[in-house]
Amino acid sequence: MGRAPNGRSSIYLGGDGRWHTYVTVGRKPNGDLDRRHIQRRTAGEVATAVEALKESIARGAGVVAKNETVGEWLTYWLEHVVEPDKAYKTGEDYGSLVRNHYIPNLGEWKLAGARRRLEPEHVEAMYAKMRRAGISDTYVRKAHRVLKKALKDAVRRGRAARNVCEMIDAPSARPGKVEAHSLEEAQALLTAAMQDRRAARWLIGILLGPRQGEALGVRWHRIRLDSAEPTMQVVKQLQRQKWRHGCDDPAACARRRCEAKRCVAGWAHGCDPACGKRLAYACPARRKTAECVRHVRACPKPCPPGCTRHAAACPQRRDGGLVEVDVKSEKGERDIPLPPVVVELLREVREAQIRLAAEQGRPWDPRGLVFADDRGRPMDPRRDWGDWKRLLATAGVDDSRLHAARHTAATFLLASGTDSRVVQELMGHSRLSVTEGYMDVAADLKRQAVERISAMLMDGQLGSLLGGLKAPAGQRLA
Repeated sequence: MGRAPNGRSSIYLGGDGRWHTYVTVGRKPNGDLDRRHIQRRTAGEVATAVEALKESIARGAGVVAKNETVGEWLTYWLEHVVEPDKAYKTGEDYGSLVRNHYIPNLGEWKLAGARRRLEPEHVEAMYAKMRRAGISDTYVRKAHRVLKKALKDAVRRGRAARNVCEMIDAPSARPGKVEAHSLEEAQALLTAAMQDRRAARWLIGILLGPRQGEALGVRWHRIRLDSAEPTMQVVKQLQRQKWRHGCDDPAACARRRCEAKRCVAGWAHGCDPACGKRLAYACPARRKTAECVRHVRACPKPCPPGCTRHAAACPQRRDGGLVEVDVKSEKGERDIPLPPVVVELLREVREAQIRLAAEQGRPWDPRGLVFADDRGRPMDPRRDWGDWKRLLATAGVDDSRLHAARHTAATFLLASGTDSRVVQELMGHSRLSVTEGYMDVAADLKRQAVERISAMLMDGQLGSLLGGLKAPAGQRLA
């Protein structure tokens, strides 16, 4: 082939029988020219690949610097893009999707190239597999949204040539059903809560609706009990976070824990006739069995080589346990008015804490947590959850999540005629559409309230009065 025209890459036949060319796509970080090698079976295929590369550069899609697998990119994306920028819980959610769904189903496919390239059909197959496993449509839709964001970042950084999630429709999902208590259930819960040692905690949860972490993270200096308009300021929340290794060699630190969870095979009698030994280990003809004798429950999955987990057992562990962090969003920072009954209950809690601190010989901390244990330490969310389950049992209410108390508060506020934007501010919802999701349940509560009041009144004197109204005018006057 002759010399290529100006501005065109030279295409030549190599000694391997394939056609080659080099294309300049820019400069490297050190200033040298960044030239990409393209090889194909024919000169026409090389020319087509060159034009496709230049078109990709022209529309701003960039050039794939390294043809990584989906698993390699998602591992990097999670560690260097998500975790430094997103909230802890968001990082944990994304990490769960990456480890449990993306990498097992898509991790071996390539982000670019002609061989083993990630295709839209691979993603759709993953969604179908998740549904067959009983995963909700809402979670599958969330998996699509997160993967689409990860691949979008890969395209922007030149790691991928396309985003396959933009080539398929998002999985359909119905809005989640609001889990709120009925009027009778709420009344039973409030009655049982007033007899409970933690009455203030439960009335705040059912009437005002803060999230569990927000309620457990409230401090006394953020509550105005003695003002003309008592309020509770919500700016922080209590959150349990995973521990991190503080040692220099996490793999060596975790090795002992990995060995401790390794399955251990047992012994069985191998004698015939019976040797009379009670323990199979003492049998002269003992033999190994495949059954594990270390774990009472199901055996855990074995740790991979070089495991660096089990940071909770690290002697120098850090950044874990119950941590005080910012609330979920900027809208979540709010002042919640306190009804009189809650104010009185909180005063009792404060007096009890002051009295308990004096008995233990320690000063009471006015900046301490409102809902703490007997030593003034943060209340464990697991213990709080257990107390909620006991309250449900005492009230005779069917089992439900603790978050249902928050749904109940929002629903009752809307059912009472409170404007949706006011409810949004009280609940700390970031979007009005979240608040409006309670509208249908609130309408049902209004109808139940009217029917309940009507039934109560009809059972009394009002029933005979309404019956008299149906009689002829002359009889009613008599």
